[in-house]
Amino acid sequence: MGKALIIGVIIAVCIFAVRSYVKKLSHGCCGAGGDNERKIDTQGVDLSEYSNKYLIVINGMTCKNCSTRIQNRFNRDDGIYASVSHRDGNAQIYSKNPIDELFIRQIVVGLGYSVKSIEKIN
Repeated sequence: MGKALIIGVIIAVCIFAVRSYVKKLSHGCCGAGGDNERKIDTQGVDLSEYSNKYLIVINGMTCKNCSTRIQNRFNRDDGIYASVSHRDGNAQIYSKNPIDELFIRQIVVGLGYSVKSIEKIN
């Protein structure tokens, strides 16, 4: 009886692991579902209006959906524009007012990634 229970638990764990892996393969690394993550429209942004620029090196981005998720989160805030590249592993954040590093870290970490460095560029 005890062996059957252990074998049942092992089988359940294996099924869960395989289903999770198949989802990752079919929907991308972050599970966002291929190209389902839609970019927030930022056409017509005049970067000359943004006096602060930050370069953030981000660990954990592996696909276009990862970079789009981060970019969209920053672009929702008024006075902030972001351009994020999963290939380069970084984000360029432009803001009309100075941004606290903690604010940047909270956004990136809250989305499941980690911040390697933040550099303010003048």
